[in-house]
Amino acid sequence: MRTVTSPAGRFATARFGTTTARLLLAKNPAGWTEALPIAEAETLVLAIDSVAADGKDVSWLWDVDFEQLAGRTIVATGPRATDLSVRLTYAGVEHRVEPDLAKALADHPEPVDVITTYTPFQKLRKMGGLA
Repeated sequence: MRTVTSPAGRFATARFGTTTARLLLAKNPAGWTEALPIAEAETLVLAIDSVAADGKDVSWLWDVDFEQLAGRTIVATGPRATDLSVRLTYAGVEHRVEPDLAKALADHPEPVDVITTYTPFQKLRKMGGLA
């Protein structure tokens, strides 16, 4: 167990240009509930998609306690970033929306944590040289 550091890229750290990011996979509300408290970075990039591998229905966003992110720097990204933005707005969480995954990760001076559904997670693994 001590030698396992990032099963299939989970919890792996990668460089995206000048940004260092730790990747956290969350595939459902229970996964997001567990991932949000362990995201330690001041800046969080939240990536959402809704193709078959992710689940096409994003109504689950309302089952996640995003309110706990208030006061942090949040970037919503991915094809369903605007859906996430609506949920974050109702949660009272200031954020910015950048649908392009690469742009969302660009130019963060401090390390970031990225919490993502399955499809963006796989893209990030490739972009970061982990796959």
